[in-house]
Amino acid sequence: MSKVLFLNVRYRLNTGFTRSVSTEQSTTTHPAEPTLLTMKHKLLILFLLSIFSLAQLEVSGQESTARTAATQSFCGSTGGFNVMPAEGCAPLTVNVKNLVPKPESLTYAFRFDRNQNTPPNTSETTQDSTFTYQIPGTYTILQYGSANGTGFSQCKDVVVKETRGPNAEIIACQNGKVRLTIASDDISKAYDAIEINWGDGAKQSVNIKTSTTAYFDHTYAGARPAITLRGTYTNGQCSTSTNTTTLDANTPPPSLEAIRILNVSMPASGDAKVIYEGIEGVETKLYIAKGDGDLTFTNKSGQTGGTQSASVPLLDPKVVYRFQLWSTDICGNIIKSPIVSSMTIKQGGLSLDEIIALEWENEPNTAGLVEYQLKRNGAVIFTTADKRSFEDTDVKCGNTYQYEIVAIVENDVRSYSAPISLDPKTSAPADINNAVVTVKDENTIGTKVELSGEGLTSSYNLIVERALLGSTSFEIVSPANNQSLQWDDANVSTSRNSYCYRFQYENACKLKSPSFSAPVCSILLTTNTPNIVWNPDAPFINPVESYDLQQVDEPGNLINVIPKGLSTSHTLDLASQSDFGYRIEAKSPGGNFTSLSNVLNFRSEAILLIPDAFTPNGDSYNERFEVKAYFVKDFSMSVFSRWGEVIFHSTDIAEGWDGNVKTGKAPGGYYLYKIEATNSSGQTVVKNGSFLLIR
Repeated sequence: MSKVLFLNVRYRLNTGFTRSVSTEQSTTTHPAEPTLLTMKHKLLILFLLSIFSLAQLEVSGQESTARTAATQSFCGSTGGFNVMPAEGCAPLTVNVKNLVPKPESLTYAFRFDRNQNTPPNTSETTQDSTFTYQIPGTYTILQYGSANGTGFSQCKDVVVKETRGPNAEIIACQNGKVRLTIASDDISKAYDAIEINWGDGAKQSVNIKTSTTAYFDHTYAGARPAITLRGTYTNGQCSTSTNTTTLDANTPPPSLEAIRILNVSMPASGDAKVIYEGIEGVETKLYIAKGDGDLTFTNKSGQTGGTQSASVPLLDPKVVYRFQLWSTDICGNIIKSPIVSSMTIKQGGLSLDEIIALEWENEPNTAGLVEYQLKRNGAVIFTTADKRSFEDTDVKCGNTYQYEIVAIVENDVRSYSAPISLDPKTSAPADINNAVVTVKDENTIGTKVELSGEGLTSSYNLIVERALLGSTSFEIVSPANNQSLQWDDANVSTSRNSYCYRFQYENACKLKSPSFSAPVCSILLTTNTPNIVWNPDAPFINPVESYDLQQVDEPGNLINVIPKGLSTSHTLDLASQSDFGYRIEAKSPGGNFTSLSNVLNFRSEAILLIPDAFTPNGDSYNERFEVKAYFVKDFSMSVFSRWGEVIFHSTDIAEGWDGNVKTGKAPGGYYLYKIEATNSSGQTVVKNGSFLLIR
């Protein structure tokens, strides 16, 4: 069975007034001492926390910030105790003596955080008055409890001096030289000095706190004895307690492979920059050679660890240099790093429009080459592992481009060339000497030019001018910035006029061909069945070299060529033709300029050419009424008198009426005819009309 014990506690604050707090504590009918102590401890903690909280509540006004900060620590000033000793050498045993009269629940925390504003854990507290510190440092002892109904607490510090032996390492050379490096840790820094006993009678005292020396060298004439280190204090404290560190291992000098060049960069100024990895305390010198010459010292050196930088001024950025690090270890051995060569880049020998040719070179590196990276305006545009040249075709006239080459060597070593700025070539274009003018339809003439020579760029303006045949008043008809070598002029009337065209090329650099091309004029092809004719005016300044009559199928494919020399007409053999088309091609002397006429298309529809009169008078001219028929398979013709009597009939297309009837010569006057014809596709054509017989 349990019961509840109510405690009325009166306590007094440092502020001068008292408060009452009621707490309850559970006890059992079979209490055990540890349990009662734990309960008392908890009550005491609760009691002190309530004081701590109420003290904070009383802080107000402008003093709140300062007073709150002052009450953030659980350490108070109402307790009282002595510590013996308050300072000593590790391990240090201290005794505390309470000075508070009639304390209750007197408790100590020997490793309390002075800035802590909460009570310590139960596991960190004790009622013992003795404690031993094994590790050096400054510690805070917290005392708390209650007396006369008032809680109290107080803190005091204990300083425990370092007594452990300093940490150090030693490197030994075969020539008797050793290098001692003392660790810059809390142990060494705790001492006022560290005494080095080299073991051969020589001693040395070092203050790690103020010393700027990273290591200490000593040379032995014979066998090396053990080296001892001991920490000391200026006031002689702990002189009998401090431990000694003995060093007797023969550690060989460390490898210097970590000392290597990371990258070489050659700016346009020629002040080369070398980035390398160093080792603390190891002297490293930078050497240089021009081309494959001998290496010489640059007067640049250092002995600092980590990433280092060295600048070598007044070099020629167009020359290749080799760089190497020479490092001397503590034993005097010279260790040489892998060689890294600088890079150079220049304009190549290829000279074409809107192509920048590049070449680069370097001397062999000790490590293998991984790849070259070519950069344009800071971006990589080409990589290779074996080539040393490149043609950049992705450039535009009028722009300036900056190039640099980067060599990537094994282990991510890099070498950067000095940048160079280049412009695409800007040659003046030549005159246009190849052009074709083609009549496409009644309102369109097509033009086409071929380009050759220098000065040709990816963007351009092809200027097209037009004039009427026979006129010298040319005017621009092409749009601004015309990018087409095949341009159609759709603002013409080819059935009424012939037009002449001339051309000029302007490249992206605004350079034009020196003059316009020779004019090329259109040809108008017309028909007067069975003849086709074309305009006799030459389509060129010089006389036409020749005309060719081209026969084309319906899609426009060339199926036959009939040379016409300088003739300007042609008679068709309509009787032997089917579907076909014709056009005239004229060539200038030398064949550089061509003019193509419009296409005349003929179809296999029956064509009947019927005269409207004939004169059978014996003069051998127009003696018969003859019908000419083309594309006709079957033919029938009848001639009638004015009264409808058939006076002539024939199925032979080659046979005409001679003007005679059974009774003799037919009288002059009008007669009627009816013609029926069937074409090759089976369609029948019927023609009726009249004609005049003249006597």
